[in-house]
Amino acid sequence: MELLVIAAFLSLVNTAYAGSHSLWYFITLTAGPSPFPEIMIMGMVDDVLMEYYDSVDRVVVSRRPWHQDGNVPDLELKRMAIADITPSLKNKQYRMMNHFNNSAGLHTYQRITGCELDDDGTERFQAKDAYNGKDVLFFNPNSYTWSCLVPEMDNDEHWLTQFYNGPFHLLYQPMCIRALKSYLHQDMNILKRRVRPRVRVLQKRVGGAGGAEVTCLATGFYPRHIELTLQRDGRPIPDQEMTIGDTLPNGDGTYQLRRSLSVSAEELSQRHSYTCTVRHVSMDNKLDITWESQPGPNVALVLGASLTPLIAVLLIVVVGVLIWRRQQIREPGCSSATKNEEEMERINAAAGADKDGEGSVEREGMERVSAS
Repeated sequence: MELLVIAAFLSLVNTAYAGSHSLWYFITLTAGPSPFPEIMIMGMVDDVLMEYYDSVDRVVVSRRPWHQDGNVPDLELKRMAIADITPSLKNKQYRMMNHFNNSAGLHTYQRITGCELDDDGTERFQAKDAYNGKDVLFFNPNSYTWSCLVPEMDNDEHWLTQFYNGPFHLLYQPMCIRALKSYLHQDMNILKRRVRPRVRVLQKRVGGAGGAEVTCLATGFYPRHIELTLQRDGRPIPDQEMTIGDTLPNGDGTYQLRRSLSVSAEELSQRHSYTCTVRHVSMDNKLDITWESQPGPNVALVLGASLTPLIAVLLIVVVGVLIWRRQQIREPGCSSATKNEEEMERINAAAGADKDGEGSVEREGMERVSAS
């Protein structure tokens, strides 16, 4: 359940700058029939789940399996923050449901709030609210004020009083930065590791017209931020010509990203060169993987290849018929069986003659012996 919510939230958060770290809290309220708890809160450092809270257990727990102590930085302050934020968010959700006349069904109110810390010490704090997936409030870190993204709500005095006033950042920004620094110090081997991507250019035939799909795949990298471009003959291919996927988590804690381009048979015959270029914080220089297109197979060759088995079968049949007919064609009245019988008679006659000759010689000798 947590993984599904994490995957949904990752698509809403801007990727942190290279060389920076972030701590984000994702708060979800649900109203209506739902298998989820009414309130869920997750704390993630650089897309790694660290903390979890829901309205069923009402306990802030650690989600760091590599730590046995279960320590959660600023635990008491976070309990106070949850107690303070929960009724406020419920009120926002109630007003949104009334404004949009939503009474039945499942409705959600979400807040994404967090901080970023660059390697040079620069701090940033952000917050944004959404109702049923649509942005409704945005916290401006420059003016430290909330901006309403639903024009009709600007006339709601309670809305203005509740959301435009109050030192929101004075409490949450220092707590967020302090917790982020604590996690980075405790889990340096996990959060500050660098894993190089494995890059491949994949090509497969699609359709019946001889076209193909060229895919640039980078996988197994960490952290999540990566630059992946696909070029044709050294020139970047516009994004609108490609199918661009999201950065997705692998099962081992790394990430993958791919971009695909459909190439027609005519374009393949022009022998273009496609280059996948990757830049990542784990590499000192960019990585280029190139693939050169090849024209599709010639129609005559395909036809010949398809006819070859048929011709071979016909040839075997013709040769078999010729051999059979040659064995059957003999002189009139003769057959191989008759010839074999005649040959055996000649052999037996010759053997009998030899035996008679031996017998006559033997008798003649016996007669001579008697006479003497």
